[in-house]
Amino acid sequence: MKQLFITLLLLSNIASAFTFDIWESKATLNEVIQTAKENNIPLRKDGIFSGKKGFYEPNLFLEKYPNNRVFRYTTKLLNENAAVYLYFTKNSKELYNLKVRWGTQKKEFVDSLYTLLDKKYGKRKTVFSSNLGEFFIYKKCQWNPNDETLIQTRTSIGSTELNYYDIEESHKEEEERKKIKIEKKEKALIKDANKF
Repeated sequence: MKQLFITLLLLSNIASAFTFDIWESKATLNEVIQTAKENNIPLRKDGIFSGKKGFYEPNLFLEKYPNNRVFRYTTKLLNENAAVYLYFTKNSKELYNLKVRWGTQKKEFVDSLYTLLDKKYGKRKTVFSSNLGEFFIYKKCQWNPNDETLIQTRTSIGSTELNYYDIEESHKEEEERKKIKIEKKEKALIKDANKF
């Protein structure tokens, strides 16, 4: 009985906070690449465009750009063209954010997206930005289905974004970024100390 409890506790610690299509938060970059390969998903390094359809070996990008943390592919969702972005933590390379971007903000489209998300995650909350410029440009809504997940939409002129965040992994990403920034600063101080 004790072993079962420990096993369930360990599994709960690695359970994903969000799932979107075939993607789960906390998946490693290698797991995502394997899933893309198995499902013939045209995963690319963000910023690289290719006429090739289907899976393309992202390891070529990883060799050339080892610090790349953002991959994307295009697909059709809700009858509209969409770009899906997968964001990975800096060091551990685990999926912490998934963003879907559509090139539309048509009321009918946004309303159907809200209805779908409200039905699955509960009533949305409208988020008001403290930045006055953002307040007039974007409309933001969010859902908090549980303590581990944050889902946000942002509509602006000509586009709609949907973000899924794994809160724990997002904090890990922030901590990894801070640590790297401190390490860079310390290296610069050591390197340049004798110049003063």
